[in-house]
Amino acid sequence: MITISELAPNVQQVKISGKVQSADMRQVIDLAETIGKGAEKASLVFEVENVEGLEWSALGEELSHLPAMLRMLTRLDRIAVIADQSWLRTAARIESALLPGVTYEVFSCDKAEQARAWAKGESERPHADAVRLIDVGDSSIVAFELDGRIDEDNAATVIKDARLALEKTGARRMMARIKNWHGFDPSLLASGDIAKSKMDFIKRLDRYAIVGGPEWMRSLAEVVSPAVDIEIKGFDLDEESEAVEWLKR
Repeated sequence: MITISELAPNVQQVKISGKVQSADMRQVIDLAETIGKGAEKASLVFEVENVEGLEWSALGEELSHLPAMLRMLTRLDRIAVIADQSWLRTAARIESALLPGVTYEVFSCDKAEQARAWAKGESERPHADAVRLIDVGDSSIVAFELDGRIDEDNAATVIKDARLALEKTGARRMMARIKNWHGFDPSLLASGDIAKSKMDFIKRLDRYAIVGGPEWMRSLAEVVSPAVDIEIKGFDLDEESEAVEWLKR
């Protein structure tokens, strides 16, 4: 089922759930034709929940109106995709690379309001709150939480804040709570300043706990631990208290 509603002038929300049928796709085609004929650029919010599949007739309906769909793409400004399924988020990011001229961002369902605000132009940084310092009840531990996708701005901010916290408290222990991992902007790989700043404050640590996040990330961190001369240990998200106790030792 597809439901389309207007969030603001030139900003439409498309909710997708259950099984998508031919009549549903007709709504999308009508929207595409309207946007394609518009004088101003438009933005779209796609909210995807419990999709059960796509009828062949719906796919045929879309393909038969491909020119209208392509015209719509030339009239788009921002696209926000709200979905919790990892494969959908990955597919959306691949698609975004194929849409030059369109700013495309992916959000988890608990960030739906943030996604809508960004699509409406109320926010210029889609993932501004993805990283923040947190208090774990012990001044000897500097901790931060990651909840979403890391961009260059919030990476620089949390590195600066963490470094200042380490200097102020003299702490040598750090914990990263990874609530939701949605990857990072590729620009971070090319940022020498970010890499240098990160290594500068990592040198101040002797223990680092990673709580939550993908298993491969925790395993990789433990493997590289000897190379950076820090004791690193991974914990499941529900093992945060154990992580804090390990850092206190």
